[in-house]
This record gives sequence, structure tokens and C-alpha cells, in this order.
Amino acid sequence: MFLGEFQHTMDSKGRVVIPSKFRARLQQGCVVTKGQDNCLQILTKKTWEEEASKMASLPSTDLTSRQLRRALFSGAIDVKIDSAGRIPIPENLRDYSGIDLNEEVTVTGSGPVVEVWSTRSWKKIQKEADQSFANINEVKE
Repeated sequence: MFLGEFQHTMDSKGRVVIPSKFRARLQQGCVVTKGQDNCLQILTKKTWEEEASKMASLPSTDLTSRQLRRALFSGAIDVKIDSAGRIPIPENLRDYSGIDLNEEVTVTGSGPVVEVWSTRSWKKIQKEADQSFANINEVKE
């Protein structure tokens, strides 16, 4: 389980530091792909295989299923953490997520996945999520 929120800066070569507490689970390699709300997701190989299997089993006759598969698979890359604890983020994924070179990013644990956000986007998304969470009321039937 990945937990926590960390600020880092994407370097001029498009690399992002993975928080040290996440590295052990990702050290054997991981997959970076597009996530919801324009974040990037980093998945362990095992989690990736589970998600990829679910996506591959969606009906090819359904437009939404095809679009989901295209987004997930076309944007995915296998990466390894380098000796400095960084992973490379290619230009197409930086464009998708709105992350610029030398920009501050927020790396969050999101249960089974790690998310990488433009800090500008993260602050907005997190504020909305916090407000929704604070105002959730249990509905009793």
C-alpha cells in the first residue's frame, strides 16, 4: 500500500524522484501510464498485470472500452528506478499530465498505485476532494 504526499521537482531531463519509502516496492521495475484527472500512475509489475488483464478483457465492440485500452496501453512505459531514485517521464506523458521540465511535482501514495501530479493540478484536485470528503453524510435507508 502506497501512502503519503511528497514534493519534488522534475529535472531538466524529465526525471522525477521517487520517495524513498516507495522505492523498495518499485525497485524490480514498474510501469508508468496515464491516470484519471490527468495524473500519471506508477504501478508495480504485479498491479500493472492485473489492471492490464482487466482492460484487455473489455469488449472490443464497445467504444468506451476501446478508448480506455488505448489511453492505458499507448501511454504505458516500463521503467526502472536509477541509482539516484529517479524515473524518466517521457514527453508524451508530461504533456498529458501538464508537467513541465524543472517544475514542482507532487508524488502521492494512492493505495495500490503511486500518482505523479503537477503540483498546481494537485492542489486544485486535493482541495475539491477534501471538501467533498468533509461533507459526505451517511444516507440511512
